[in-house]
Amino acid sequence: MARSIILQPALLAAVMIARLLEAPSADAQSNAPNSGFMPFLDEPMAMELGDVTLTLTGSLEARMTSGSDVENANGADLISGLRVSAETQLPNRLRVEASYSGQYVTNRSLSPDPDKKYTDDLALSAGGIWGTLLIGNVSDTVREQTRRQRGFGAADLAFDNFHGELTDRSAGYVGRFGPWVASSLADDDSNIELGAMYQRPYGNKDYRLALRVGQGSLLTEDESTRYSTLGSSLVGEVIYGSTSFDIGLGHERFSSPGLENATRWYVSTGVRRKITVFGLSVEGHYGEIEGQREVSAALGLQYDLARGASANFGLNHEEAMVAVADELFLESSDTTAIVSLGYSF
Repeated sequence: MARSIILQPALLAAVMIARLLEAPSADAQSNAPNSGFMPFLDEPMAMELGDVTLTLTGSLEARMTSGSDVENANGADLISGLRVSAETQLPNRLRVEASYSGQYVTNRSLSPDPDKKYTDDLALSAGGIWGTLLIGNVSDTVREQTRRQRGFGAADLAFDNFHGELTDRSAGYVGRFGPWVASSLADDDSNIELGAMYQRPYGNKDYRLALRVGQGSLLTEDESTRYSTLGSSLVGEVIYGSTSFDIGLGHERFSSPGLENATRWYVSTGVRRKITVFGLSVEGHYGEIEGQREVSAALGLQYDLARGASANFGLNHEEAMVAVADELFLESSDTTAIVSLGYSF
């Protein structure tokens, strides 16, 4: 026991250095290190400095990708992430938090920014009984409150979102009022998103309903035109025991001065099932932009090795070829198989 206590600071330093110099990704889950790390890293590490609580969380994933038509996407890669946050409560009971997240990938195709292997985010928040205000790199605030659940393992359902994007720097709000969660966001290009989510159990089932509307912008595949977008989506979910079923419906309108407008509609659905240490998910998506289709499917499998550690598999397919006003609007055709070992704390 004494030896374990002596080794823990060294292990913490090694893990922090590995996450700063190795590989993180927004969707990273992590690599499974030696089982000797598990008892020490299976929960977020925290310490008190006066009235401030410092928390460290991280992830590491080793993955193998095959079958992709994307240049340099196949092969072995390492993805890692580290998040450090400082939180305190002011005398007026206001909770204030500052957080920094660093992400590094060995392959740029896995990065949120294809031009960089290392990306980072900074966010500040202040919250009370009325809700929480956020500012910084928080553009996913409304999306995360209203989206369909992610698939298990390495499943990633393409096109299951608005094509219009927000800028990274933004300010948002999240507040809970009984069974309702309200959220809003504004970015530095004056785009706005609004969301509302209702969740409540009835009988032996749990029901969730989420609505999202928002503005954004889309640069066409050939980078010749930028469209303004206006989208809306509705998600419904039923959870019964360890099984969940959900469906999402969406509509989006694209407009650009002097050019032909375009409209898009889509439907996404999925089933998730947890059986002891196994998780299985099957998802599908179909949509049309001016009568031209976009299709995707995802199969995910996850096996829990230990607390925070898992073996993952994903089979993902996407296909779309859309032209609007003789311009290449959207082009994507790929099928990938992914196997990975992940660990997070």
